[in-house]
Amino acid sequence: MTAERLHAAAVAAKRSVAAEAASEPRSGSPWEKTNKITPAIPRADLRRMAYGRRAESRKILVRHAGGETFGFEPTKLPRCARCGQPVDTGVGVMTDGEKARFTGTMLCGSIWACPTCSAIIRHERAHEVALAIGNHAEKLRQAAADQWQKEHEGQQLPPRLAVSEGFGYYLFGTLTLRHDKTMPLAMTLDAILKGWTKMINGNPWKKAVERWKIRGFVRAIEVTYGQNGWHPHVHFVIFLDGDLDDDQQQDMHDWMLERWKTMVKRVAKAYKKQDGNPYNVAPNDEHGIDLQFKAGKDAGTKAAEYITKVQGDKGAVTLSQEIARGDIKDGRAGSVNPFQLLDAGCLGLSDFQREDLWLEYWQATLRRRCITWSRGLKEDMEVEDLEDEELAEKAESDELPGLVGYVVPNKVYKDVRKRTPELLADALEAAEHEDWQEVARLLPGGVILNDEQQDMIADGEAKPGDFLPGIATGIDTVSGLI
Repeated sequence: MTAERLHAAAVAAKRSVAAEAASEPRSGSPWEKTNKITPAIPRADLRRMAYGRRAESRKILVRHAGGETFGFEPTKLPRCARCGQPVDTGVGVMTDGEKARFTGTMLCGSIWACPTCSAIIRHERAHEVALAIGNHAEKLRQAAADQWQKEHEGQQLPPRLAVSEGFGYYLFGTLTLRHDKTMPLAMTLDAILKGWTKMINGNPWKKAVERWKIRGFVRAIEVTYGQNGWHPHVHFVIFLDGDLDDDQQQDMHDWMLERWKTMVKRVAKAYKKQDGNPYNVAPNDEHGIDLQFKAGKDAGTKAAEYITKVQGDKGAVTLSQEIARGDIKDGRAGSVNPFQLLDAGCLGLSDFQREDLWLEYWQATLRRRCITWSRGLKEDMEVEDLEDEELAEKAESDELPGLVGYVVPNKVYKDVRKRTPELLADALEAAEHEDWQEVARLLPGGVILNDEQQDMIADGEAKPGDFLPGIATGIDTVSGLI
């Protein structure tokens, strides 16, 4: 039995135990609340939604690239419009018994404009932030333990210094600017990015780093759309190497607000309306900054201060997810995240209006960095430094544990991807339960692979497409033909 098959068996056993346990109340109060994200929408439905939105985005971008939108000249088809297309002979359906994915397809790696890749990348980025928070807490604990042992040579370390749960100091914040429907996203996004860059540079910032023991930061951009137009804003978490009392927290809040307002006003001078007057994007005192101090066990090794924010009916969101997971969050009341613009009837907009807004969003975010870390922080916190595309490829790599149980011809896969993309999500759901007959029903014309064929693919001796009819492999595939 291969390592992949052993892994799949272990996962299946774990699922069986979990299902049995789920039928009984946990200890304590019946159905007591646990520290888990529980979205109102099941994961399978979220995946169907993502595949449907990716297809809608592709249609819009294909029309745009072909010059069908606004009379533009034809251009090269954007990479995110090609996400999911086959790159090999035959598309494999792989599962480890818990999660399923397609093999032999390309990933665009767009965190901004691809509903499927964005979910993968943001999920991994959230894990990176959680890992960094945990490692930071451990480094502070180790430093405190070393100092204590120097001062108490030969004595046993106190229990509070033996675990990192009580360590870690963080500032979680959101920065916004003034916006309305007359302001193009390219302008407001540019203003907020340049304002942030100016805020964290120069001597004033260097002095702030020393004054408040700032070790580094992670910054993410979130964009929503609502009755006041596009609303880009900055989320950030600042890692602190020391505690801040109430007065220090207030001082830092006031300093950051004033510096943010100053920098935004400075960059805003470059943005003019058609009549030549400047746009007023400068934030006010009430809405310019939201700064919250998180410390101790609530922000330690598990990367949580668990209930940082509640996103409507989506459940609690951890600190690391609030920074990274812009794809699972609705906007505030009356606003939506950009992927929702791909849904028919969103905000009562016409199809033309939604298409116009999606193209504006895609163009404004092109080649922008969504999530960034301060220089040296990833290395300091022992987090691997990968680009978005690399992260997506790593998360969906064919080398991950799992076995290819079904292979579908490219023509069938491409037709489903174009016309009924939700069926791709349904096929993955069936594969996660190893229901290959259902996979074959959803994606007809392919081959259900036997154990020997699965092992050959896992060992690198064959590719999924080798087992399709008409492909010369020297192996009888008729028995598996659907």
